[in-house]
Amino acid sequence: MNTTVIDHLSGAEDFSGLRVTTASHRVSPIRRFRNLIELSDWDEAILRHSKEIDAFCWLLAAGTAALLLPVCFLVMKG
Repeated sequence: MNTTVIDHLSGAEDFSGLRVTTASHRVSPIRRFRNLIELSDWDEAILRHSKEIDAFCWLLAAGTAALLLPVCFLVMKG
């Protein structure tokens, strides 16, 4: 995809200094991330999948507690 970029060197009345360049074919990762945030419906997708995300977070918390509980007993035992 070619994108035409117009660069104004001076005032709008002077067209002799007008440069037209073509942007590269590769889109930068920052621009892709910005387009994802601005143009997609990522926030609505999170709201649609909120129950699954909540379940994952609870499972992650329970797994972390299950792994750290024996360590806490060993520390307390001395």
